[in-house]
Amino acid sequence: MKITKAVILAAGKGTRLLPLTRAIPKEMIRIGTKPIIEHVIDFLRTGGIEEILIIIGRKKEQIMDHLGSGKAYGVDISYKIQEDPRGTADATYYARNFVGEDCFVLIYGDNYFKPFESIIKFLNFHINKKKAEATIVLHPVEDPTRFGLVNIDDQGKILKLIEKPTMNEAQDYLSDGKYLSIAGLLILNHSVFSYIKQIEKGIGNELWLTDAIELMRQDNREMFGYVYQGTRYDIGTFQSLLEADCMEQREAKLMAKKEN
Repeated sequence: MKITKAVILAAGKGTRLLPLTRAIPKEMIRIGTKPIIEHVIDFLRTGGIEEILIIIGRKKEQIMDHLGSGKAYGVDISYKIQEDPRGTADATYYARNFVGEDCFVLIYGDNYFKPFESIIKFLNFHINKKKAEATIVLHPVEDPTRFGLVNIDDQGKILKLIEKPTMNEAQDYLSDGKYLSIAGLLILNHSVFSYIKQIEKGIGNELWLTDAIELMRQDNREMFGYVYQGTRYDIGTFQSLLEADCMEQREAKLMAKKEN
């Protein structure tokens, strides 16, 4: 099995990066010399992704203007506009015709993963599970209330998950002193769309992808968590943006020294 399609969610408002995001979509903010979303595309292409659908929101046409057809990046890019931002599940549902009967990678457009080659291990993990209908990249976090959390067993099978819990709720997800968060990178079977149709609005009056995945789990679908070993930043705060930019600049300097 080869996975060649990916969906990038880039319709969020980026409120935590105001006032910067009044002028520019957060996915277009630069890390090093390139916008965040270019790093995302480089990451996906390293894993053999050939076709990408980007879900954008209104006033995010800058993304379309910058990336175009994707030819300059070695991929085929198309776009869908989420008319009204109603959550990650709603945004994902826009991809149903693009996905068809295939498995696909889903990634949030403000994620920075290094090294790029780590996506190959992630894809192999999912493919080797044979009957897996979902594999979710997990990453340790200190503040569990900002993210979806997951519990897994020794084989990586998902036992339960919750979206943006309170600190009390999060205690049930503490394992070896860590909270494993949903890191905004998943592989999903097309069956996810039927579960999205079943969920109701949750936190913030939005439709959360986590809730659809939980319905899949309750239906005994084969689902796994993959603990990511590389570097990952969720570019949702100025602190994470600064840290990712510093890392990118350090890598660029090391590369320049090697070339000289």
